[in-house]
Amino acid sequence: MGVSQQSIAEKLNLSRTTVTKILNRDPKYSASETTRDLVFSTAEKMGYDFTTIRRPFKREYGRTEVNVKCDIEVCTDGENVFDRGEATARNISVGGALLTELKLAKNCLPLSRFTIRCRFAELPVLANLVGECQVVRLTDSQDKITPELGVKFINANVNDRKILKDFIDNQVAEYNHRRVAAMHQRDAAAARSAGPVLV
Repeated sequence: MGVSQQSIAEKLNLSRTTVTKILNRDPKYSASETTRDLVFSTAEKMGYDFTTIRRPFKREYGRTEVNVKCDIEVCTDGENVFDRGEATARNISVGGALLTELKLAKNCLPLSRFTIRCRFAELPVLANLVGECQVVRLTDSQDKITPELGVKFINANVNDRKILKDFIDNQVAEYNHRRVAAMHQRDAAAARSAGPVLV
């Protein structure tokens, strides 16, 4: 018999309801990032079958496309810099980013535990943030034969998350404004090309 959510809850001295809501990424349930990480890491260590989760690949936050260069550092043991380089942040959210076009001197990632630090110098609003990240997904790019890293921001404080949220909200508002303006232009052009209406 497989590992149950109840056994994970008992090991962590949490309620089964808490464990279930965290594992299912219930959007209405609020838990600290530390508790969420603890539940997921404990479930993994105990051999929990993650295919039983209702929303296994659902992101916690919406993302907005940015396509900007960022400086990255791959760090082991917290502070030791394993490699430096740059990447393109294709999209970004309050919770993480998708890094593509990685250019690292060593052209590899360490086999031991590591984090990635991102600096978004091309985005003035985010230029002072240093995003410390964990890799949560590694895939091949669909349009280029290069790896893409889905990363989750860790150790972000409330102010950092607010700056990210405000930036993303502004990006979404600008995108919607441009889309509405383009629709109005298209409608106006269609009305002009139709000519006068005879009654």
